[in-house]
Amino acid sequence: MSDFPTANSETATTYHGSCECGSVQFTAQGPLRNVNTCHCTQCRKSSGHFGAFIRIETEKLDVKPSDDLTWFSSTDRAKKAFCKQCGSSLFWVLEGRDNWSVMAGAFDDDIPVTLEAHLFTSEKPTYYTLKDGLPQAEHFDIQTSQQPD
Repeated sequence: MSDFPTANSETATTYHGSCECGSVQFTAQGPLRNVNTCHCTQCRKSSGHFGAFIRIETEKLDVKPSDDLTWFSSTDRAKKAFCKQCGSSLFWVLEGRDNWSVMAGAFDDDIPVTLEAHLFTSEKPTYYTLKDGLPQAEHFDIQTSQQPD
């Protein structure tokens, strides 16, 4: 059993996604996990605000080959992918993991997920507040990819 909760949909459905210009496309097999937001400086810089991600096992994600998908090593263990034509931020991958984090906003379909938690709230800027009552973690344990207790 996965240690990540799944969204409300219990059926194995295929969801489609793409960058803004459509050059990079992907499909994901559901059910999908719920969305976590990340307020760290890196996610804010790459997305323009905070990152909202759905973690998907590698074998359930199919990224169509595209010369427009390019990678940036944001740390020595993490890399992010974006479209080099339109600049859409699409994925991030942590070395040694069997999953990718997909930007929730990159899905073309209406996806049956909800916002689940906020991570790296210690790096959140002061121009907004988090008042939705969802769990908040000041950091993120990069070794285990789990929220701290």
